[in-house]
Amino acid sequence: MDNNMIDNEFSVEKAFERLAEINSLLENPQVSLKDSLALYTEGVKLVDSCKKNLEDVEKEIKILNEV
Repeated sequence: MDNNMIDNEFSVEKAFERLAEINSLLENPQVSLKDSLALYTEGVKLVDSCKKNLEDVEKEIKILNEV
């Protein structure tokens, strides 16, 4: 996984694009078990980052609605 995507300017949209790529690669029977595990691990990290990002946005929206 591109560490810059998680550490710096995270983009949910780019993460979703990468998750789609990962999904396609995991559907390929030519991908080795080792590579599949690495792709799966990357996918889990991306999902976690998306979840955190969306939770942060939700908190901001709640704060703005209180104003």
